[in-house]
Amino acid sequence: MKRRKHSKEFKLQVVKEALEVGNKALVARRYELSPNLVQRWVKAYEEGKLGQEMVS
Repeated sequence: MKRRKHSKEFKLQVVKEALEVGNKALVARRYELSPNLVQRWVKAYEEGKLGQEMVS
């Protein structure tokens, strides 16, 4: 499988949806992503490493 490069905007969209829905695995399936990847993005967001200023 080829690695994909995701934009910061896309990552923030996925993180925002995962936090709103409360189910990271469901959101991962919706975007055809690994649940572990979504978890890492959420953790980075919560630690302030993903640009929180872009998500309201």
